[in-house]
Amino acid sequence: MTTVISPFATPDPNLPIVEGTPAITRPTKEEIAAFPAEAKALVDSNWTEQKLLLESGRFNLDWLEGRHVLLAGATGPGLGGALATAVLGHGKAASVILLGRDLKKSLNFETGKVMQDWAQAAGMGERFHWLNGGMALEGKALEDIINALKIVGAGQVVYFNTVAAALSGMLPGMPPVYVKDVDANGNLFQWKLLPLNERQIEITKFVMGEMAVTFPEVLAANGFQVSAAVYADWRGSLDKAGRDPSLPEYGRQGAYSTSLYLPKEILQAATRQAYGSGGRPVVMDIFYPMMRTRALPLIPGGMTMANVNETLMKKEGIRMIGVPELALGALDRVGKALTQGYDNPFPRLDSHDAHLDEWFYEIVKRLNNNEDSDFYYKRWM
Repeated sequence: MTTVISPFATPDPNLPIVEGTPAITRPTKEEIAAFPAEAKALVDSNWTEQKLLLESGRFNLDWLEGRHVLLAGATGPGLGGALATAVLGHGKAASVILLGRDLKKSLNFETGKVMQDWAQAAGMGERFHWLNGGMALEGKALEDIINALKIVGAGQVVYFNTVAAALSGMLPGMPPVYVKDVDANGNLFQWKLLPLNERQIEITKFVMGEMAVTFPEVLAANGFQVSAAVYADWRGSLDKAGRDPSLPEYGRQGAYSTSLYLPKEILQAATRQAYGSGGRPVVMDIFYPMMRTRALPLIPGGMTMANVNETLMKKEGIRMIGVPELALGALDRVGKALTQGYDNPFPRLDSHDAHLDEWFYEIVKRLNNNEDSDFYYKRWM
């Protein structure tokens, strides 16, 4: 039996323990009523920032001209939504297909409506499709995607996958991991991650991993060539030491040490297999920093860890890079791969803050609720 020596696998005796993960909450009537205006403001804000950055000459999206772009997970305030605003705002793509799977009473759904209105006002007509049936490898949802690709005449497709759908928890037989977080009242506590069942593990692997990398093959089988397949990753998925219960680093990535790395390993394996093959498609697994999206609070400790990281960045004088700019960075890298021979299969858009990780771990394991301590949690967020 492994002797657990990690401070991340040992509960802090002075902090309350909550088992499980953050609950998904239903929006209030007031929030639902505000979604349309919030969605319009979000889309406008994304494009306003992106337009200025493009005018500065730091990013080049001219490669989009004449390309057919398919964006999976492309609604809402996350990376996919920012990719969509950049492509729509640039305006030169031959077609844009957005895939989402959102409840009708949600901010994500409302951003889809705003983007649809934007595309129609720009005269895109049938060159734009917003499909809310989600990703699929078979059935009606796939038929709808194939039909949209046929309507726009997409011989070749540039495919981005930024779908967020995975479950945080423990794999069978692994020692528990404790993740510090701050509750709605501003108090420090710790999550105790619970075991996932077999079905939950398969869902976590499939949606963001297996389905994501199999989708280009399905498109090819239906007569569409994928010129680029682009995935999204987080550096915590590379931390194998954090997954080894015999090491003091075990659990230091929180849920990324326990289950969230599972689909990312599939993305990484597919990217490695494609690299150097000499053929199509270009395959990229892009690493992003912590992004303040609506998915972050669903990860145990997600917002708290982001707050600590932001504090460290401020102490070091490092500029925060927001989601709209990260989307441009991704599009720029893909364009270079398609037109200039850029061949890094694992671009790092997180290099500005990745070097803070060792400091970050030391802070997180010492966070406490003692106001006299140098590591009192409110000093670090």
